[in-house]
Amino acid sequence: MNTSTETPIVAKSNKVVIPTDKSEIDKRWCAQKFGMIGAAGIGKSEFWSYGENTLFIQTEAGLNHLSVYKVAIRAWDEFVELYSQLIQSKNSKQLKFDCIIIDTIDKLVDLANEESIARGRAKFRTIEINTVGDIPNGAGWMWATELISNALTKLEQLGICIAYVGHLDTKEVKTPTSSIHKSSISIGGKMGQFLLAWPDHLLTIQANMQGNKTVRFIKTLPTQTLDAKSRGGMVQDNMLWADNTKENYKQLRNLFQ
Repeated sequence: MNTSTETPIVAKSNKVVIPTDKSEIDKRWCAQKFGMIGAAGIGKSEFWSYGENTLFIQTEAGLNHLSVYKVAIRAWDEFVELYSQLIQSKNSKQLKFDCIIIDTIDKLVDLANEESIARGRAKFRTIEINTVGDIPNGAGWMWATELISNALTKLEQLGICIAYVGHLDTKEVKTPTSSIHKSSISIGGKMGQFLLAWPDHLLTIQANMQGNKTVRFIKTLPTQTLDAKSRGGMVQDNMLWADNTKENYKQLRNLFQ
């Protein structure tokens, strides 16, 4: 007779299945997440403008020289309204876009900070709150990061390529024995760390002088002094940006299905 007091394990559903085959490498365009950072005026927005079915979430001025689909977003509730309309379009099978560009992520973070400040003032009425840092116990920074994280997650649910454009900055990074200067996204703290981790491909645009000519190229391999990446090495390091930006975009797009 079995006198064990242990509760037997009983399968409750068929939701969890042990795989019998390896997964395929996913090179579909709709499954990709991009971050592109570089100096102002280097051509980031123009690069993405060559997507035929690309929608720009325009959080700051600077697209008047381009012919693109764009929606100006100047407050957090406007982003929420836009997302609601996009998901309705998807559910009714009328979503015409295959890529969304947040231009720029820096300004979207500013809008998230403003929303957090408004929430902080509503919750802590006896405290003067003028910045995210004024909200007690670091809650403001946490709220803002959660807003951005949730926003990107919701956009991913549209089932299309999602990308952000951001500014490049040089930051001092201190180690126990030295201090180095690192090229990275201009947004700091946990928010910056999250935005570096989120994309599958962090395309860092750099420019060097070769003779009398400026040569632009995409970095996708991180170094001690540079943040960049491409999961699976799908985007090669040092991809040259020629003078023809349309061909540069085509070169990237052709890497994916």
